[in-house]
Amino acid sequence: MKHAIVFGGTGMLAGATKWLMKSTNHISVIGRNKHRLEQLYPDHDNSDLRLVTLDYKDNEALSHFLRQTIQTYGPVNLVVSWIHNVAPDAIPIILEEMNHYQKDQWRFVHIKGSSHDLSSIQAQITVSKNCLYRDVQLGFKIEENVSRWLTHEEISKGVISAIHHDKKNTVVGTLQPWRKRP
Repeated sequence: MKHAIVFGGTGMLAGATKWLMKSTNHISVIGRNKHRLEQLYPDHDNSDLRLVTLDYKDNEALSHFLRQTIQTYGPVNLVVSWIHNVAPDAIPIILEEMNHYQKDQWRFVHIKGSSHDLSSIQAQITVSKNCLYRDVQLGFKIEENVSRWLTHEEISKGVISAIHHDKKNTVVGTLQPWRKRP
């Protein structure tokens, strides 16, 4: 891959983000907390890595960032997004800006957490023809009849597998039975 953008890559997705850093020519990692970005990647002297502090709840700032990034670094091959529902306009803005400025085919890996509503986790979104939508649904694990949430490592491995194998739908852990989630 030549150019990737990762939203929400500093926490539970840190392992997947580090894997992507090795697999792309240019990557922008977007985080809302500058300290967490710098703490996670303290030796980011690589010019192919951009650590961008951006509150993706700020619709205008998000649009501006996407336009500027495509103009500066060229077409985007991959967008990995774990944006929580505190920013309901962020994903529609990402899709709109990418569709407007992106002529080449690209992949959108949409990561959805499992702590709230099963129907929202399983919901698909409509994308343009040049966007390959990839859905990663994060569930939970049941071990010896006791459930637990996924670890950071399990989440990152699941996301890496989804990207590497270009899977349309990936469930990390299990979503059933939903009533057994922690």
